[in-house]
Amino acid sequence: MESLYNLPNGDSLHLVDTATVSELLPQVLELFRAGGTEPVFFGDQARRPEGVLISFGQWSEYEARKAEAEADRRVEDITRERLATARPEDWVPFEDAAREGDWDLDVEDGESAGDSGNRRA
Repeated sequence: MESLYNLPNGDSLHLVDTATVSELLPQVLELFRAGGTEPVFFGDQARRPEGVLISFGQWSEYEARKAEAEADRRVEDITRERLATARPEDWVPFEDAAREGDWDLDVEDGESAGDSGNRRA
């Protein structure tokens, strides 16, 4: 059985019941092997999604983005702490802060100067 589930942002997704997904799992795997990227949402409780099947490639990409977001949060935390507690005489050069935060300051060709690591804080 399949139904539509409306997301809070106005989008909708196809929701498949768990029994049907379990029967179709070999076909879903073949789609992923063939390069398919459409996630499969499933669940039995009150027509709400309870799980999602995605390819391993999509999961790997998610994990990489999650790691990037965690690194960004660490940078934000360091920056907030320094802004809240540091006196001007305690300020450090941008490059030192970048090294401490393990920021990648390499600039690719075509990036604007505003994107480069050559600024001072």
